[in-house]
Amino acid sequence: MPNGVTIELDRRHGDTFTCLDVVKGKVHLYLSTEETLAHIQVKMEAVSRSTLVVPKHQNRDRKNSKKTVSESHKLMYMTQILFPPADIRNLNSKGTGKDGFTLAPGQYYYPFEFRIPINNKCLPSSSFMSKFSFSEGLDFSRDPSQHLTTTLPPSLSDMNEAVVKYFFKVTVKRAAFYKLNMREYNPFIFLPFEPPRPTTGGEQFYVRRKHRFNYTPVSGRPNGSVQLLQQQQQQKKKKKGFFSSLTSSTRSTSFVRQVGPEFYVEARMPDPPIVVPTEHIPLRLFIRSDEQYTTPIYLQNLQINLVSHTLVAAQEHHKDIASALTIVNLQNMLLPMGTMTNPAPNVYEAEFDNTKWANAFIPSSVPPTFKTCNIARWYSMEIFMLMSHGPSGEADTVALAFDVSVYSGIAPPEPLLRAVREARQQAAIPNPYKIGPSAQRPPPTTQSMADTSENGLPLPLRQPSPPPPPADSLPTYNEAIASKVLPVSGPRRNFEQSPNYYANMDEIDHDEK
Repeated sequence: MPNGVTIELDRRHGDTFTCLDVVKGKVHLYLSTEETLAHIQVKMEAVSRSTLVVPKHQNRDRKNSKKTVSESHKLMYMTQILFPPADIRNLNSKGTGKDGFTLAPGQYYYPFEFRIPINNKCLPSSSFMSKFSFSEGLDFSRDPSQHLTTTLPPSLSDMNEAVVKYFFKVTVKRAAFYKLNMREYNPFIFLPFEPPRPTTGGEQFYVRRKHRFNYTPVSGRPNGSVQLLQQQQQQKKKKKGFFSSLTSSTRSTSFVRQVGPEFYVEARMPDPPIVVPTEHIPLRLFIRSDEQYTTPIYLQNLQINLVSHTLVAAQEHHKDIASALTIVNLQNMLLPMGTMTNPAPNVYEAEFDNTKWANAFIPSSVPPTFKTCNIARWYSMEIFMLMSHGPSGEADTVALAFDVSVYSGIAPPEPLLRAVREARQQAAIPNPYKIGPSAQRPPPTTQSMADTSENGLPLPLRQPSPPPPPADSLPTYNEAIASKVLPVSGPRRNFEQSPNYYANMDEIDHDEK
């Protein structure tokens, strides 16, 4: 068996790690022959890498010429020297100093532990080869000049253009410069704390759309609407001439295309709209109108999509990539609206039975909303409803769209937030830290509304609009260490990653070999 090295992690809490976790492990070194080593070093790293295929030339006549540009950010970089021990590293005697440290054949175990920080801290690349990328030739990749300090992003492996990987790396550095060093990787999955949720008093976020059926049964319309239709028919008969009355048939005059009632379709969620993978989606659907109907509106089909929007930046190039994930697809429901209530003067509303989609949830593999130096991810929700006035009336499709924030489901420990609040109050220092994208929403009110355009089409999806960071946003790593808060001990979901997350580690790690 040749000489080799492995990393063994303590995964007693599962495969998913979070902020402030103390990750313990050990390096197992197996030597079948004597080796002279300079040192054994273990690192805990996080790298976000973006890759885009862009036109190679600005000349429009050469559109087919492409090149690949990339950008890497080392978001976390922590190291420990496991061997030799600190008390003998500077010895200069033969065999233990500058000439290396000789180990006899056998098995060696070196324990280590790291504590995962809360925020990132970008470091410049130290490898010369990281300056280049190879596509249709050699392309120079400049070091990124812009960095953003935010909460560490989650592991990301659901697309080719952007990836965020967390891993341990051990390097067994041989004393002889002409001998290859032994290296080994052990990736791990990271899911950050969610932002502290704002305290609410039951406010509701809603998005609504006005709709009118092209045809409805007369029995289901208010009396005033029926009288208006009869008057229109009588006026048309008076305007008809002698020849038109001869050529018209009873069938053509009796089949009248009617104008249906006007109403609003409304979706509601707690404000701000937040969803957590594997948890119930708190979505409610309503019909609102200024008049009461005797024939109910039926929900025939329901489809709900979670749309991910990823902004990828590589050097001076940017690309916005959208992908839809269907989380609800119910057909042939024939679900009537509930009993109409009168919550306000001239306002009538009825709710659809939301137990029909109570078992729908977002898969555990969906990353939370985040923003880091070169990658940003936010989400919107699309709702498509096939509706009819009556169980057998003509059906129309009504669509709604609005932004949502996907949270990790791992809340920061309350002792941590309390300790930081007290420290800042005593120091009277304003909070300089923010989590995720900068706030772009107006101050919250009792209700939030997002309407649609006059032609019935959804308004264009806007940039992410997460809730503004509260006064008690997450602290820095130094604050957390100073407060001596224990790691989160509660449950955390199985944050699944694609097989690519564990492969090709040499491509994302451009550190010195």
